[in-house]
This record gives sequence, structure tokens and C-alpha cells, in this order.
Amino acid sequence: MEFDNSALFKGSRRLFEKNERMYYIAPQQPLLRNEDDDYQEGSLGLPDSASLLFNATAQPTAVDEASYGYGSTTTLNGLQLETYNVTYIMNFSCDGDDIQSEDLWSSVYFKSTVYLLYIPIFFFALIGNGTVCYIVQSTPRMRTVTNYFIASLALGDILMSLFCVPSSFISLFILNYWPFGVVLCHFVNYSQAVSVLVTAYTLVAISIDRYIAIMWPLRPRITKRYAKLIISGVWFVALATALPIPIVSGLDIPMSPWHEKCEKYICREIWPSRTQEYYYTLSLFALQFVVPLSVLVFTYTRIAIRVWGKRPPGEAESSRDQRMARSKRKVSPSKSMSPPSEPPQNLICF
Repeated sequence: MEFDNSALFKGSRRLFEKNERMYYIAPQQPLLRNEDDDYQEGSLGLPDSASLLFNATAQPTAVDEASYGYGSTTTLNGLQLETYNVTYIMNFSCDGDDIQSEDLWSSVYFKSTVYLLYIPIFFFALIGNGTVCYIVQSTPRMRTVTNYFIASLALGDILMSLFCVPSSFISLFILNYWPFGVVLCHFVNYSQAVSVLVTAYTLVAISIDRYIAIMWPLRPRITKRYAKLIISGVWFVALATALPIPIVSGLDIPMSPWHEKCEKYICREIWPSRTQEYYYTLSLFALQFVVPLSVLVFTYTRIAIRVWGKRPPGEAESSRDQRMARSKRKVSPSKSMSPPSEPPQNLICF
């Protein structure tokens, strides 16, 4: 539910934004700052609890429990006023290890599981896909149309495992911020989107190649040169589709007390408007998921119907074999019982 009367916000000051919801301090309870420009409970002019007005439905959005405590709820003209105890915890240093949080993301067991999964996946993906590309390139008899498509898939996975996996692992689970600079922020986000798009479009190309081979077996197959052109087109379309991502990617300080105090940045997409983000996300969802999935479902469904629904030419039929066996059994006794039409040749010679 959105507020229609904007006069309710007149004179209010935004306190924080979380989960796409704006929280405001009521004007009758102004929020003042101390000398360090940090919010603290009991500071000069700051009451113990502030009435926060937000554009939500029946229940409030959960906020960081380490920074905000829940208070009472009142209703004014159908709108809820939530009371929170505003308490910023200031007894931390700018070390990532000093962040205290009780959520699953920061638990020791969760991080240990992520370490055990990320490290082997990184090495296996890099070594395995690199081996595939090397074999296809170095062995002449492996340079087939299907293997060219598989090498394209492997190259996209190498792009993902080489740039996206280690940077995400370090920034999310070790440091809790982005330490690689703005240039790598643009490149990592771009390479991640390109890798996913290349994988989707290459799978579509493989399914179409198999569809043509099964549905029209006498038609000439795709040549190696034509397969290389298709792969080049796949990469070009993927690069063009993901082009807005590096343009809007950048470094930003999240709404977190630790990140704000220590000026630690994260890498994310910063769109000029929600409308542009909405339409691009919708277009990317269609081009990256809906269209490839529709093509894969159509082609492989038709292939399954053709392979399982019809008997290929030359395959043995049980009814036909039984008729031929009965005919042989009828012919064999008649030949053995019929008298010879002429005496054997050796008797005539004798």
C-alpha cells in the first residue's frame, strides 16, 4: 500500500532505507547529531525511542537487530507508526572480523561450508574447462561441430570461474567489502552476465543442431566454418545484451553502521531510476531465461517424440520376424517330403 497523502511526510527526515522501504523520523521528535556525527542512544537531543513512519503494509520490515530494537505500534488513519529504539553500536573497529552478527550469512559453520565448496569448485572448474579447450584445440580429430559448441561452453565457464568466483568469495565471505577497485567492479559484473548469456545461447545452438539432425537426417550437417560463425554470433549477442551492466556498476557504501563508519564499499549496480532497472531486468530475464528455455523445451520435446514415438527404418519388428519364421517352417517340410524329379547324377554316370 502506498501513501497517497504526501503531506504526512512534510517536515520528516529519512532515517534509513532497507528492502526498498523508506523509514522516517516524525518531525515532532527531531533527530540530532553529536560531535562525531554518529547516532547514539542518549546523545544530545535524541530521545530513547523515535516514531518511524514507513510505507508498508500490515507488518514492518525487519531491520538490523544489532542496530535497531523494536518498540510499540500505533495506528493513525489506517497507517501504522512503528516505534524503534535507535541504537547504533559504535564499539567496533574497521576490521572485517570484528563485525558481530547473528545471521546465517556470518555464522562460522556457514562460512566453513562455503570455504569447502568454493575452493574445490574453483580449481575443478578452471582445470576441467581448460582441459576441454586444450583437447579440442590441439587434437585434429576432436575438432567437430559439437565439440566446438562444447568448447564455447567451457570458455564461458572459465570466464566465470576465473573472475567472478574468487572476487565474490573474497568480497562476500572474507572481507565483507569490495577491495578490488572500480575497474574490476565493472569487469567482474560484466563478465558474470556474459558468461551466463553465453551458456544459455550455446545450449540453444546445440539443441537446434541436434533438432535438425534428428528431424531431417538426410539434410547436410552444419559445417565447421558455419559452427564457428554461430559461436561468434553467440558471443557477440551476449556481449551486447550485457553491455548496460558495466555502465551502471559502481562502488557504493551500503546502509550498514560498519560500512558507513569505516567507509567500506561494495560493488553493485547503481541505476539512475527504478524504471530503467525494472525494464532492463525484465528484458534480461526474457533473453537469458524465458527464450532459451522455450527453445530447449520445444526442440528436445520434438526430438523425444521422433525418437521414442516412431520406429527407425531397418529396425527389427517382432511381428514381421514371427511371420517369416512361420513361412520357413512351412517350406522346409514340403521340400523334404517331395520326391526327386530326376535320379542323382552319380547314378546316371555309373
